[in-house]
Amino acid sequence: MIVPVILVVIAATFYAITNHIDKYLISKAVKNADWRALIIVSTIIAGGVMALIYSFVCNFELAFDIPSILLLLFNSVLYTVATIFYYRALDRDDTTIVVIMFQFISVFMLLLAPFILRDQHINPLQLVGGLLITLAAVFLTYEPTHKKFNRRRLITLAIMAFVSLTYAIWYIIERYVNQEHDFNQTTFWSNITLFFVGIFLFAFIKSFRKSFSKMLKANGPKVIGLNLINEMFNSFAGVLSTFAGTMASLALMSFVSQGLQPFIVMILGILITKLFPKIEKEKVTKVEVVKRVIAMVICVVGLGLIQFG
Repeated sequence: MIVPVILVVIAATFYAITNHIDKYLISKAVKNADWRALIIVSTIIAGGVMALIYSFVCNFELAFDIPSILLLLFNSVLYTVATIFYYRALDRDDTTIVVIMFQFISVFMLLLAPFILRDQHINPLQLVGGLLITLAAVFLTYEPTHKKFNRRRLITLAIMAFVSLTYAIWYIIERYVNQEHDFNQTTFWSNITLFFVGIFLFAFIKSFRKSFSKMLKANGPKVIGLNLINEMFNSFAGVLSTFAGTMASLALMSFVSQGLQPFIVMILGILITKLFPKIEKEKVTKVEVVKRVIAMVICVVGLGLIQFG
């Protein structure tokens, strides 16, 4: 049991690092938080490179049925839309806040999975878990010193609720396709369809082309390099999590990963704020940190009820 837990902790750490890289990309690496340039990089370049890597992983055995490809193409559109709003949320608020609100994904997956996946059911304890996560997210918007809800953070909450819903649908569709296909082949087609979504945006929407060109002239190598590193980290974390799930309970490994990630994100955020404030600055007042810890603990309880209720 120790080895899979260690693997999941490493995976959660890599996921947390990718969250902070995302924050740096949208707030520092591109001018005026231009998410259009980042979307082109994330789709055309990152999607293309990852598709190439997985074509080797699959030994070029890439046969896939047309309905599943079309489903993954739709999924890539969903992923792109969710990523756009995720970047906008990161530009508005601290990385830790955004990642805690990401726990909404589990709530939406709980509610939607029974309609798509086999053998998925909901019980009252799981609903209580979903309610706890929702309350934790709302709690983050409350300012105890002013005794009122922060309007700006409420907007962040609304954005992240939409992002989480969209990502939840993406995850469910991905799992649905994986039920009938090899994981690596599915990952290849997920990335190649994402690549074509990027090509469409670049070819037919002028604002995306202009943003990408400006980014290339101003800070191209750094943005592209960081984005590719981010995709590698994300993929590596996914592989570690999947491998850990073959050695122990998949539900337990998922719970450990999801529960730990916000804590690691917050610790990294505090360290970066204290040591490298030019890279990223989070709110690290005592009140804010305590509020985040309380929200994360409530989320962990909620996740536990959803996974094991």
